[in-house]
Amino acid sequence: MKPFVLTLVLVAAAAVACDGSGPFAPDASTGPTAPSIRNTNIVHVPFFIRGADGQPPASPDSPLFEVRRGNPILGPDGHRVTLGEFNAVEGSATVQCVARGTLVTLQLSHLIPRGVYTIWNIVFKEPGFEPTFANVIGLGAIGSSAGTENVLRASAGGDGAISAITQPGALSAMGSIGACAPTDQFEWHVVGAFQIDGESHGPVLGPDGTAVEQFGFIFKR
Repeated sequence: MKPFVLTLVLVAAAAVACDGSGPFAPDASTGPTAPSIRNTNIVHVPFFIRGADGQPPASPDSPLFEVRRGNPILGPDGHRVTLGEFNAVEGSATVQCVARGTLVTLQLSHLIPRGVYTIWNIVFKEPGFEPTFANVIGLGAIGSSAGTENVLRASAGGDGAISAITQPGALSAMGSIGACAPTDQFEWHVVGAFQIDGESHGPVLGPDGTAVEQFGFIFKR
C-alpha cells in the first residue's frame, strides 16, 4: 500500500458531522440530483508529521518534519511550520450530487499563508476502514482525473476555496468512484495535502517528501 493511503487512518479517530445545513447552489448546467450535504467536522491528520527528535510533536510551538523523507515542513516564505499552525485549519466541505458526478466545494481558513494545496478523493468498500487497508478501492484527485482541478493556493491571510466535480469512473491514482460519492460509496474521504515544494503533481501526490496530508472530511453511509 502506498504511503499516501495511510491518510485513511484518520477514520479511526473521527466522527462524521453532516448537518445538511447551508444549501449549496451549483451552476444550473450541472443539474442537482440530490440535496446538498455540509460537513463541518474537519479532521487534522497527525500521521505524516514528526518533531525534530523523530517523535510526535510535543507542543504547539514544535517545528514539524514530514515522515517520508524527514524533510522540514516549510511555508512558502521559508518559515518552519509548527504544530499549532498545522492544526489551525478550519472549514467545511459541501457536497452535492449533480448530473455530471459529485460536486465538492471546500471553504477553508487558517491554511498556511500562500501555501499550495491539492485535494483528494479516497474511497472504501464495506465495512470501511480497517488497519490492513484491505478495503481501499479508490484514490485520486477531485475533479479531472488529470489532476488539473484539485489545486488551490491560500491567500496571504490563509483563506482558500475550491470547487470541482468528480465524474464517475476511474480515479487518477487507483480504483474508481460512483456517480454520487456520499450514497454510492460506503465510506469516502476528501483530504487536503500541503505541497511543501509549492508544486502540484497532476494525478498523484508527488515524490516522497514533497507533500504532507494536513486535513480531511469524512462521509460514511
